[in-house]
This record gives sequence, C-alpha cells and structure tokens, in this order.
Amino acid sequence: MWRELEGSTDRLSPQEGTIEARARFLADDSFPSQAIDLLRSAGARVWTSADHGLAGETHQAHASYAREHQLSLLSCKPELLDLQGFPPSCNPPIFVFHFDGGSLNDMRRALRCLAPVLGSDRFGAGCRVEANASGWTEYHPRGDGTRLRHKHRLWHGKVQEWIGESCGLAGAG
Repeated sequence: MWRELEGSTDRLSPQEGTIEARARFLADDSFPSQAIDLLRSAGARVWTSADHGLAGETHQAHASYAREHQLSLLSCKPELLDLQGFPPSCNPPIFVFHFDGGSLNDMRRALRCLAPVLGSDRFGAGCRVEANASGWTEYHPRGDGTRLRHKHRLWHGKVQEWIGESCGLAGAG
C-alpha cells in the first residue's frame, strides 16, 4: 500500500522549484547530456567525467573520485548497484537511472521523482538510489551487512512511500 509522506512536494518542477544547493554530482560517461542539462537548469551542480579527466575510466575510478570530492555519482549503469563490486563503506552515494525509452520526458519524469531526496542529508556514503520515470528505490547500508530499502513514487505531485512486506531489510548481495 502507498502512503503519502507529510509535507512532500515535487521540488524539480521547471516552473517553480530548484534542487537544494547541497546537491553536487559527478555524471559518468553513461549519463545523457540532456539529463545533465535538466539537472543544471534546476539548480544542481553537475560535473561530467570529461570535466575531471575521467572519460573512459572504470566505474571504480568514477566512484573513487566522487567519494574523494564529496560528490554523488550519477549513472545509467546498473553494475554500480552491486554491493560486492562497490561496497557501501568505500563508495559515495550512487544514483542509477533507467530512462526507459530515453526521451526527454522520460528523463524529466525520472529526475522529478528523485527531486525530494537529491539534496537530502540521508544520503551518506554507500547509499544507492535506483530510479525510473515511475519511481525510485533507496538502499541504505546497515552495520550488519544488510541494507534498508524504501520504495517511493511521485503521485499527483506528492511523494508516496510503499508500506508493505516487500520493503524493509534486503540482503547484502
């Protein structure tokens, strides 16, 4: 069952809002330039891998650079969600997008869904977010090797969270 989060609103509406100033990102080679432009137009500070001499480098190099410079990593590569290859204790917050058909509208919808969380202090090292046009799932590491999972969606301008048995603790792998 979906429940509305109190005080939730869509803060990435092109007409009204902007992403909070603390949102700083490194976009890897897979992240589309149109999506970068959308984020920048909403007020996010986004650097590309080419801006920092990382073009063509490995996923590990991108993650390491982002962590070292306190940036969140933006990608379209699902491999970055793998906890074995990218252990939470050694990596920055990572946002992996699935832009469905790749249209500008798909990108805008996926980015709008994430707007309420992009500037959040909840996203420390090791957190992962997987997003598409219909919603996103947050994965937060726990000390015991498991991770806490929260599913969200934007519904009629309000952020909703899934409340049910399918969310909660997810395995370490």
